[in-house]
Amino acid sequence: MSQPTAISPPLVAGASVPRQGLTRMHLFMMCFGAIVGVGWITVLGQWLSLAGPGGSVVALLLGAVSVTIVASNYALLARRDLFAAGGEIGAVKESLGAGAAFAVTAALSLATLGVVAFEAVSAGWILVTIFPALEGQPLYQVFGQQVHLGSVIIALAGTMLVAVLNVRPITSTASVQNGIVAIKLGVTLLFCVAGVVAGQASNLAPLLPSPADGSSPWPGVFALTATMPLWYAGFHVVAILSNERADSVRPADVAGAMRGSIVAAFIFYACIVLAASYVVPWQTLLTAPLPAAAAFRNGLSSTTFANLVLMSGLLGICSAWIACFAASVRVLRQLLLQLTGREWNARWVTVAIAVIGGTLALAGRPALVPIVNVAAMCFGLVYLLVSIATWRHAVTLRERAIVILGAVIAGAMAAYVIVSSVAAAGWLAPEVLVALPSLLAITAAWVFRKGVKSRAN
Repeated sequence: MSQPTAISPPLVAGASVPRQGLTRMHLFMMCFGAIVGVGWITVLGQWLSLAGPGGSVVALLLGAVSVTIVASNYALLARRDLFAAGGEIGAVKESLGAGAAFAVTAALSLATLGVVAFEAVSAGWILVTIFPALEGQPLYQVFGQQVHLGSVIIALAGTMLVAVLNVRPITSTASVQNGIVAIKLGVTLLFCVAGVVAGQASNLAPLLPSPADGSSPWPGVFALTATMPLWYAGFHVVAILSNERADSVRPADVAGAMRGSIVAAFIFYACIVLAASYVVPWQTLLTAPLPAAAAFRNGLSSTTFANLVLMSGLLGICSAWIACFAASVRVLRQLLLQLTGREWNARWVTVAIAVIGGTLALAGRPALVPIVNVAAMCFGLVYLLVSIATWRHAVTLRERAIVILGAVIAGAMAAYVIVSSVAAAGWLAPEVLVALPSLLAITAAWVFRKGVKSRAN
């Protein structure tokens, strides 16, 4: 990546030109674009089966509140301007030391690389769904499922395009992000309004599911709530980008972008749930492969509106891809600096991320769930360490209470993913086989580097 825009030489002695970096809108769109990707298209049926439309909105609200508490710890660090030296990595180093900062760097590197691969695979899936002729012939199998030529080509080509975009100055990249997110919101508004106009309120009934055994539906709502922090992950990308903000953007504005993006994401998700459940009886969506698209295809008898849903998902892929790729470049540069003791050229790091992300994407659609779970585990670890690091800067009783709550929520997020993965596939679950060796290898390299430095001194 290009370095932050340099401050131009003074035109007049004693005067300086303000830095033209990321604006408030850039930061918000990067945050929101990183949160709302494509997952909502595939998991809507699961949300509705657990909690119905009313319970899903309640779970989304509780999830937004939980993540806002974690984001409040980020906000406190942002207001203290502790992100200036490397985002949350620099803030954790200042509070907890180099070891904790390295753990954050390693976890963020693994998570953002995983998200880059996830978006590459998802792009192929959505485009092949819209244009089936692109799928091409099967190449090989992963976890017993076919991976097709067309999906692989789309994933690799998309990764190259996002890499090229990230070679440009960050302000140019962020301006493209603004356009993509704006179009996505316009497309989403269009099919949501169409669904409300053509649908009927009776399709929403009952707002909560009615279990066959007559038991309470609320355990399903709370089970769904436990997964919700995963659907707001990504708000933190501006922490690593905040030191490239324009001079007119205050540290408090960085905190505002995080909180605002979480609120906007809740509104987006809630509108999708309610519009899809309004246009057709929500019980008909529980087993559909892409329930959000199925709702508008069946309710409006239109493949055009179904494709608009998929187009919104594709634009979400692009926005999350761009934001996480940009963050990944900066995080991986810090990881390499910690491991080797020298600065690495941003362009070479961009190429490395494209190669690694493209290679991971070759696993195809069967790898999507493990990739998401590994990223969620890593994000949970990062949020936990950031919350702990915030304690040193928490002064009031309220701030300290938020620190404790944030740490509990972050720890629960990581623990939930680990427990659910092991429960589903045992200790040989793909998530464990990927995350554990990767983190151990990175840690071993760091320990070796520390040993070499100690002997040199």
